[in-house]
Amino acid sequence: MPPKFSLQPVLDYRETRVEILEIELGRLLQAQQRGITFLEALESSRDHILEELGKKQTGEIDLYLITRLHSNLDTVNERIVEQQTRLIEIAQQIKEKQQEIVNAKQDAEALVKLKEHEIERYKKEEQKKENRLQDDIYIARAYHHTNGVI
Repeated sequence: MPPKFSLQPVLDYRETRVEILEIELGRLLQAQQRGITFLEALESSRDHILEELGKKQTGEIDLYLITRLHSNLDTVNERIVEQQTRLIEIAQQIKEKQQEIVNAKQDAEALVKLKEHEIERYKKEEQKKENRLQDDIYIARAYHHTNGVI
């Protein structure tokens, strides 16, 4: 049985860190999807207002209603710009989180390689011990056989 990996707590921490970062990335991706859905709703609202505005500017003109529609349009356009800015920020956060995950996975993988190397070294050492023991047995048999002792 190989000896316990001395850096196992560090490896466990790094693997847990990767999992936490992946969960955080998932939350950011969900926020991005919700933001996209909201942006699409705002754009749909803007299209609806523009359509209404087009209808109200033909025939008998109601200046109060047209002014209110323009005001609503301005508000929706401002919210669209704000939402686009939020989505850009979320996209940047996603990019940064993905890089954090890559770095964390590399850190964990370095320890996994170290652990594998340590296990391999242990196995080689055990094989050397076994070979020496086998050699000792063969030497002892040969000695007893040449001296007439069986």
